[in-house]
Amino acid sequence: MTVDLSALTECNFPEQTPPGFNCTQLTGDASTRSYFRIQSGSGFTVMLMKMPEPFTGTESSYFLNYEIFCSAGVPLAKILFVQPEKGNVFLQDLGDSTFYEVYAGWSETERLRYFLRSIEYLHRIEDKTPANGLAFTADKFMWELNYFYKYFLEELRQIRFTENEASELQELFGRLSDEIAPGVRILSHRDYHSRNLMLWNDEVYVIDFQDARFGPVTYDLASLCFDSYIQHSPEFRRNLERMFFTHHPDAKLERFEYPRVCLQRNLKALGTFGYQTTVMKRDFYLQFVPLTLSYVKHHLEKLPEYADLGRILRVHLPEMR
Repeated sequence: MTVDLSALTECNFPEQTPPGFNCTQLTGDASTRSYFRIQSGSGFTVMLMKMPEPFTGTESSYFLNYEIFCSAGVPLAKILFVQPEKGNVFLQDLGDSTFYEVYAGWSETERLRYFLRSIEYLHRIEDKTPANGLAFTADKFMWELNYFYKYFLEELRQIRFTENEASELQELFGRLSDEIAPGVRILSHRDYHSRNLMLWNDEVYVIDFQDARFGPVTYDLASLCFDSYIQHSPEFRRNLERMFFTHHPDAKLERFEYPRVCLQRNLKALGTFGYQTTVMKRDFYLQFVPLTLSYVKHHLEKLPEYADLGRILRVHLPEMR
């Protein structure tokens, strides 16, 4: 441990900072964790990830999945040291260059290079077993769809469905959940999008991996290609899909599972945006609603079996018309 790091172990962050250090809170994600950048006068920096409560040792999903991803050769921010009794995890500082932040400044060639590397990481982890054997199930998919129903449709948009509409939506959500659940069989990051991929020293790093679980083969691909935070061109998206399905040459995956997973994934994202806005009072996420709704419209156009879902949503959501 360096002198700079040893100085940090004696303090009660973030309330207390040792002499010669600055501690700045960063804008967090949709989780309950808080992030701080700690910088010494010499320019040394470290990230503090503060958990919502103390933890015991390194048996939580964050540390277990950290070992799993590292063993697969996926670059992660190094864990420098932990203070379990304080809920503190000190990490290597990777800077601020998430794909979301730098995407607009990349050339098409740069975008393709870094996103193809991200897809390569999916191939590296797919045969691993997640911490505690966590897995998506039909019930979990259904819970996420009802999360969309409650926090996006009812709370954010203040929609009141008729009894028949509500019943029909439940039937459609149940069918969608049942259709994609049988595909759960590989390790998925679970939130594999541009705000959880970072570029540091020309290397792609993965963050926010603590919720990794067994999921459908195409789950993380759906997150990359239909990212709520950035919009790929159709040609760029096809290039990513082509690379992925070259590794997984299965027509059923591509034509049946993938469009359904994309639909479920984007509906769940809308639920998150609704929750963050109405409950957590984070209006930041509202800007991503129009793009995500356009994805939902796109998916439903590819899924005539879910025409009734499109019909109900068009009645209440002008963006879907």
